Amino acid sequence: MMRRDSIHVWRVGLEGTDGVSPGQFAARWDILSLEEREKAEGFKASEHRSDYVTAHAALRLVLGRYLGVAAERVDFRSRGEVGGEWMKPALQAGSNASDLRFNLSHTQGAALISVAVGREVGADIEWQRPLEDLEDLGRSVMSEGELAQWLRLGNEERLRAFYHLWTRKESYLKAIGLGLYRSLQEVSVPVSVSTLNGVAGDARKVRDIAVNSSWMVTDIPVEGPYSASVCFEGAEVPELRVADLDWSELDGGEA
Repeated sequence: MMRRDSIHVWRVGLEGTDGVSPGQFAARWDILSLEEREKAEGFKASEHRSDYVTAHAALRLVLGRYLGVAAERVDFRSRGEVGGEWMKPALQAGSNASDLRFNLSHTQGAALISVAVGREVGADIEWQRPLEDLEDLGRSVMSEGELAQWLRLGNEERLRAFYHLWTRKESYLKAIGLGLYRSLQEVSVPVSVSTLNGVAGDARKVRDIAVNSSWMVTDIPVEGPYSASVCFEGAEVPELRVADLDWSELDGGEA
């Protein structure tokens, strides 16, 4: 079991249909729950189905390692409404490590998993595709202060800064269990173009006009045109470990 003063972040490559062999796909499919398989079958595009299966198999593999159980035996609740409130994914009551918290995010080509003990965490990763309506999007998700800072950036910096701001906010909203059910304009995070150079960025405070609580957000380095962030509960910065997931345990070394 990991220490309570640590947060672990796992980066996962999503290979799509071209990068996953039939044997690898079958091994990943086999450890999913019935609910996950039904959701995977709902994707019309085979590439989206493959990425979903890989991301959720990765989550089960990671959690299984912390819990000391086989990946297919990990029992967690999916996101949904419980008692009239929207709840984030969590281990089911009665789990042998119910204090373990986690969050999964995936986008085109990559996924991010955050894990902690005794504190809530949220993760978000986004592929930085070009956006034609960038300024309109900025105005729809930024507070007045953020927008003023963002508009002072050069045109070439705005796209990257927008995505970094988005992942910082979304990781916070996922950490508190609301996702996009809350207005992004009510949450304020730093406005900047992240330059990580292979290491996690400095953790900075999240401000939410609706609540008075302590949350911190940090950027996570991911190779390629991605922005990624992890948000965590607490005013003190924990030990942060970032690693790439090794599939050999599940895939049996198959290339």
